[in-house]
Amino acid sequence: MQQIYLLTGYDRFWGQTRKPWVSIDTERMVSTLKELGHEVFVHSFEEVVNHRVRIADSIVFYTFSQRDNLRAYIRDAIHYLGLCGNTVIPSYELLLCHENKGYQELYRRRLGFGNLDSLYFSSKRELGFHEIEYPAVFKTLTGSNAKGVRLVHNRAELDQAIAESEPQASLAQRLDFLRRRYFRGKKTFIDFPSFDPVTDYRQYQDYILPECRFVLQPFIPGLDCDYRVLVLGERFFISRRLTRRNDFRASGSHKILFDITDPEPILDFATEIYDKVKNPTLAMDIGVAGDSLYVFEFQAQHTGISTILRAPHYYFRQNSNWQRGADKLSYEELIAHALYRHLMPSS
Repeated sequence: MQQIYLLTGYDRFWGQTRKPWVSIDTERMVSTLKELGHEVFVHSFEEVVNHRVRIADSIVFYTFSQRDNLRAYIRDAIHYLGLCGNTVIPSYELLLCHENKGYQELYRRRLGFGNLDSLYFSSKRELGFHEIEYPAVFKTLTGSNAKGVRLVHNRAELDQAIAESEPQASLAQRLDFLRRRYFRGKKTFIDFPSFDPVTDYRQYQDYILPECRFVLQPFIPGLDCDYRVLVLGERFFISRRLTRRNDFRASGSHKILFDITDPEPILDFATEIYDKVKNPTLAMDIGVAGDSLYVFEFQAQHTGISTILRAPHYYFRQNSNWQRGADKLSYEELIAHALYRHLMPSS
């Protein structure tokens, strides 16, 4: 009997169902895994971090979190568990991709999928090293439903997008800038004879003012929709999301259709990516322009599931052909079956 350690958020939270703050039925997922023949142990991340439970050389399946404090805590815990010889699912790299569209670009560049050559910046000061091709899609690193995403047609629009995404200096910080600039007198430091108050003020202001990381993604013109594909094991769920009026964005439009005229190329493309990522579950936003397919974003876990709940059927591959299936497993059962399939020995 194969042992699996499940690591959950607070109160056995596992994201997500209706909204990011609504957990799946964790007990149902656990019971399904047991029915499939696994021995399951459920713990919190705190138990691992503070050695109330010790896990080594085992399989660890864990949830992501949208809470900033817990997400950082999970990163520490999973990195530690990986160093202890555990097989962590999702991989640590996929955890880094969660709510981090910048690392998503590095990850897919390493694995070679998606067909988009995006740029990832820590600050606008790095833009001068590149010839930016406009229009381009500006993206902040976090956000869903197209939040933080806009089309920029020139450097002025890009600068505006960056400025609106950067946190503003607080009143206390602005007052401190004035104090440092005009009211420090001729302050000196014995150990630093080259100290100059004006230079120090400028350096301090540059250091303390917040900047934002962002991604610039090539714009694919002429799209009136994208395709949301969610893969759980051998089951592929797909929906078509129409763009909003006078807008290039499909995510968050709430215009979802399931009449996919020619799904096979999209499913084949999604399969190639799923096989490279090697995770039980994967969600992808895919664009189709002529014979070219693109992945705009992807998530390994903790993603919206309306495509799964509303789709009249799913697709599965049989004898190199795509077939439709309609058995209605719960989302919790789908996750459990996807993990079970993922852990099966390769033939």
